Formats: sequence, structure tokens, C-alpha cells
Amino acid sequence: MGCQIENMNEAEKTGSCIAYGCDELGRLKSVLVHTPGDELLLVNESNYNHWLYDKVPEISGYVKEHMSYQELLESNGVRVYELADHVDESMDLISRMPNITFLHDTAVISRKGAILSKMRPPARENEEVVVKEALKNLGIPILNEFNGSEGFFEGCLLLSKDTVFVADTERHTYPFIREFISNILSEFDEVIYARIPKARRYMHPDTIFNRIREDLALAYLPAFEETCLYTEGSGEKIDFKEFMQEKGMEIIPVSDSEQSRLACSFVPLESGTIFHYDNALDQKTRKNLAGEGVEVIPFHPEALLAGGGSLRCHTLRLCRRKTKV
Repeated sequence: MGCQIENMNEAEKTGSCIAYGCDELGRLKSVLVHTPGDELLLVNESNYNHWLYDKVPEISGYVKEHMSYQELLESNGVRVYELADHVDESMDLISRMPNITFLHDTAVISRKGAILSKMRPPARENEEVVVKEALKNLGIPILNEFNGSEGFFEGCLLLSKDTVFVADTERHTYPFIREFISNILSEFDEVIYARIPKARRYMHPDTIFNRIREDLALAYLPAFEETCLYTEGSGEKIDFKEFMQEKGMEIIPVSDSEQSRLACSFVPLESGTIFHYDNALDQKTRKNLAGEGVEVIPFHPEALLAGGGSLRCHTLRLCRRKTKV
């Protein structure tokens, strides 16, 4: 399954493998990012919809804000790896991929290896090829990938070492979801599947659900049109909120307006502390989170909003570890 080193310093000394795995909601140790570059010049007034942008980015501001976010991560003890530093054969592809900065969409990193996406063509086609090379060079093995040409699958969420969450979004095709569930149940005990509206505002699983702590999450519950629990050899419909409550997780609901501002798409630094856009949450939700003792580390976006993504979208989380007591 590849090397797995618990101590980050040991990993760095070897030069061949870093610690990895984000199954448990421990302290964020390392991430992979791509600082936007000249590939943004491909996006203009005539094609920004094709490239899945909300508007043409103001490049200098976009890059400056992205770098400020990297500095925020580093100031909180997170090791930031730059994609281009770990890619050789695929470097020429990066210059043709204005969406490659949204690395979160391309892979999920478990302790058993990376779950690679199959990105939606044509705007995001082959991004996973670049990321696969970078992960290989970092010493992270591939646990699951899609080799078929007809279809796409842009991401899932790890809820624990036992549970995976996948949403049937506009960036997923159902045959690929079925293939994924069948394959991943050999590595995880259960998969929660949610059918949600096929619309841009629900483009990825974390646009409707995200955990803050092991026992607390934000969710936009109206988007859950149908939810099923799959285990090896069985599947059944469930009520998502009730099921999560039975698992010991309370859900704070977000409003329609908040969901459209990517309220559920944030980056936990550790259990109970999150990085988030400062305009994503209503006062009511902020008050509810404060009552739960949650700390929100704010980041103010301006230029980054052109891409239609959150801080989480820009962040491929590589490693989390719970603090040993």
C-alpha cells in the first residue's frame, strides 16, 4: 500500500514519502496547493462560463489572495506543498488548466491512499493526471481511480476511517458512483449516498455538508432529495439527519442564502476550528457556532470569488493527525 510515516520530521528526512491520511478530524498537518499563474490568461469575457468561472478573474488580485491564504495556513503550523514542485512530466498540462488551483476537487487522501477523481470534461479534463503524478512523487499511493472514459466523478468526503460520503452532483455520473461504491466498500465499512439537485450551486459534496468536529457539522438539508446507506452486500434508504444523530453528530442547518455562499465549504484546522470566508455565514449561524465553542478563522475574499470556489476548493488536504495526550 506504500509507505506510511507517522512522524512528519521522519517523512521529510526520507525524501521519498510524507505522512498522509485525513480520515480522522485531527490537526491539519500538510496540504497541496497550486498558486495560480499564467493559465488564468485563458479565461476571458467570451469563455469564462466554459471554464466554469463566475466572471473573469483579476489575476494579480487572485494570485495575491491565494498567497495570503497560504501564509494563513503556514502561520497556523500547516506545511504547504506547491503542486509544480512535485510535477515533471505533466508540467505542460498545468499551463492549459485554469481550474487546477481547485485541487480539493481532484482527490481525497485517506490513510490507505488517495481516492482520485475523474474530472468533468472539457473544462477540467485530465487535472487528475497532474495530481496523480504529484501524489506519486510525494509518496502517496493511489487507492482508487477511474479508468473508464465515459463519465466523471468529482470527489467524495471522508467522515471517518469507516465511512465515506458521496453526493450525486452535476459533476458526477451515476455509473461512476455505482462503480466507486462497489470498489470502495472493500476498504471502508459503509458509504452514504445522497441524490441532490443537479445545479452549479451543488457542484460538489461539500457544498451541502461538512464536519466541524466529530460530533458537529453544517449541512443544507433541503438538498438531500434521497439518501441511502450502502454496506457490503446491502443498501437501504435513510434519513440523513437522523442517521448522523444516531452516529453522535449534530447538524447545524444553513439557510438557502448561506448555502449559495458556500457556507458548508470550509477547511477545518482541527476539530472545532475552521478557516472560512468571512461572508459565508449568517449572524444566526455564527452565534450557534460560538455557542458550541467553534472558532472561525476568517478570510476575506475579493478576487478569488471569480472562480466560484471556497478556500476548501483551493486546498488538497494531505495529512491530519490527532494530538496524542
